Amino acid sequence: MALGAVVLWIHVLCGVVWVGTCASFVLAASAIAAESAEWRAFAMRAAPRINRINVVTACTIPLTGLGNLVYLGMTRSTPFPPAFFAVLSLKVLIYCAMGIMLAASMAAETAMRADYAQDEGANEAGDGALRRLVRLYGLIAAFGTVALVLGLWLAGT
Repeated sequence: MALGAVVLWIHVLCGVVWVGTCASFVLAASAIAAESAEWRAFAMRAAPRINRINVVTACTIPLTGLGNLVYLGMTRSTPFPPAFFAVLSLKVLIYCAMGIMLAASMAAETAMRADYAQDEGANEAGDGALRRLVRLYGLIAAFGTVALVLGLWLAGT
C-alpha cells in the first residue's frame, strides 16, 4: 500500500513540476518587457534548465503512470468502468502532445541560442524563437492542467 502511494505521489509531483515550470516561465517572460535585453537574458538562463527538468519529468510520468495502473489493477475487486479507459486514453494523448511540444520547445531553445550567439545580442530570428518558446510553454501548461484535472477524476474511480 505504501509503495503504491509513493508511486502515485511521484507521478502527481512530476506532472505538477512540468506544468509549474512552464507556467512560471510564461508568467516571468510576460512580466518582463518583450524583446528587451533582460527578456533575452532571462530566456537564455532559464530555458535550458527548464527543458532539462521537463525531460526528466516527462520520462518519469509514463513509468509511474504504468506503476499506478498495475497497482490499481491488483488492488481493485471490480473491473474498471469503461469511462476509466476513455479518460486514461485522453490523458495518454495529452501526454503525447505535451511530449511533442517539449521536443519543439527544445528545438526553439536551440534555435534561440544559436541565433543570439550568431549576432551576439538581439535579432529577429532569436526573438521569434523565444516567442515560439513562450507559446509552447503556455500550451504545455494548459494541456498539463487538463491532464492533472483528468487525473483527479481517475483517482476517484
